[in-house]
Amino acid sequence: MKSRLHELTGESDGLDEAVGGTHVRWAVMGIVMAVMAVTALNRLNLSIAGKYIEEEFSFSTISMGRVFSAFLWGYGLFQIPWGYVCDRIGPRRTLTASIFCFAVGSGAMVFAPRFAGATGISALAIFRIVRFLTGVGEAAVSSNVTRVIASWTALRERGFASGLQVCGLGLGGTLTPIAIAWTMVHWGWRVSFGISAALAFLVVALWHWYATDWPEEHPRVNRRELRTIHPGSESATPRPQQTAIKVPWGKMFGSLSVWALILAYGFQGYAFYVYYNWFYFYAVKMRGLDLMHAAAWTSAPFLAMALLSPVGGWFSDRVAHVSDRRKGRLAAVWVGMGVAALLLYTGNHISLTAVALPMIALAAGFTMFGAANFWAACIDLAPGYSASLSALMNTVGSLGGVVSSTVTASIAVHRGWVPALDVAVWVTVGSGLLFTMVNANQSIGNVDDR
Repeated sequence: MKSRLHELTGESDGLDEAVGGTHVRWAVMGIVMAVMAVTALNRLNLSIAGKYIEEEFSFSTISMGRVFSAFLWGYGLFQIPWGYVCDRIGPRRTLTASIFCFAVGSGAMVFAPRFAGATGISALAIFRIVRFLTGVGEAAVSSNVTRVIASWTALRERGFASGLQVCGLGLGGTLTPIAIAWTMVHWGWRVSFGISAALAFLVVALWHWYATDWPEEHPRVNRRELRTIHPGSESATPRPQQTAIKVPWGKMFGSLSVWALILAYGFQGYAFYVYYNWFYFYAVKMRGLDLMHAAAWTSAPFLAMALLSPVGGWFSDRVAHVSDRRKGRLAAVWVGMGVAALLLYTGNHISLTAVALPMIALAAGFTMFGAANFWAACIDLAPGYSASLSALMNTVGSLGGVVSSTVTASIAVHRGWVPALDVAVWVTVGSGLLFTMVNANQSIGNVDDR
C-alpha cells in the first residue's frame, strides 16, 4: 500500500527508472486470451455434442436447429445492452457477470434432462432456455474485451492486442472439436459440458482476482508502465469518470466511419460463418472425406485464425508507426481480405482435396488477419465507449452470420457448393472495400485518446 502511494504521488520515479517498467498489461492480455478460448469452448461444444443429444432424445434435425438458434437469439439481443453497461461501470464486473452466466449455462446442460423429467417440461424446451441464457452471457465478452484493450494498452499496441483477442478465440475453436469429441467418446456428452463449465468458472475466478478496470488501479503496475500505456500523461490516478459516461449514440450513427465499419464487419461476419458453420459439411459433401477426417480438418481454420490474427494486428501497428492509424488498419484489412478471397476462390476451384482444404483453412486465417483490425478500429473511433461501438459492430456481424447460414445452405442445395463459396469470396472483397471509408485517425466526440 505504501509503495503504491509513492507511485501515485510520483515519489517512486527513481526506483521505477532503476527497475524498469512492469508488464502487467500483457498478463491481463493473457487472461483475455483465456477468456476468449473458454468462450469458444462453451459456444462450440454443442455443435460437437449435438449429434449425441439428438440421438438420445430423438430430436429431429429441425428441433436441434431450434436449440442452436436459441443461443444466437440470446447472443444477438444482448450485445448492445452488455456493451453499454460495460462503458458505464467498467469491464471487470461486467465481464465477471457474463462469464459466470455462460458457465452456469454450460453446467445446466448436465442437469437439463433431469429437470425436464421432474417438472414435466419438455427436454427440448429446457435445452432451448439453457442455450439462450448461455448466449446472453457470451454476448458481453467481445465488447468487454475490446474495452479492456482500450484501457490497458498503448495506442501503438492496439492492433496486436486486438489480434491476441481473436487468437484466443481461434485457439478455443482449434481445441474444442478434439477435446469435446474425445471426452464424449470416453465419458459422454454430460461430462463434456461439465468440464466446459468448470474451465469457465476457473477463468472467471482468475479474471476477477487479477484484473482491474484501469491499469492505474492495479497494485502491480508501476509508474513507468503507466507512462508506456499513456505516453505524455502526468496523471497516474484512476479515472472512473471515463466509465460513467453517456454514450453518444447520435454521433456514432452520424459517422460515416461507424457505418462503414459495422457494414464491413457484417460482410466479414458472412464470410466467417461460412467457415464456422459449413466447413465440416463442405469437407464431407463436396470433398468426400469420412467423418473423422472431416472432424480433424474442422480445427484447421481455427488454428489458422489463431496464428494469423496477432500477425495482422502487429502488421497494422507497424504500418501505423511509419504512417498513421488509418493507413495501418486499412493496409492490414486489404491484405487480409484480399489474400483470403484469393485463397478461398483458388481452393474452391482446385480438384485436389489435399491442396484445396489447406488453402480454404488458410483463407479463414487471413480473414482474421484483417478482422483483428476491425476491433482495433472500434477503439480508434471511440476510445471512451469502445464497448458500445464494438457491441454494435458485433451485432451486425452476427446478422451477417444469420444471412450466411441461410444463403450458403440455399445456394449449396440448389446450385452446389462451388457457387456457395464463390459468393463468400465476393463478400470478403466487399468487406475490404467498405473498410476503405473507415478513418481510424478521427475519434468520435471529445474523448481523450492518449
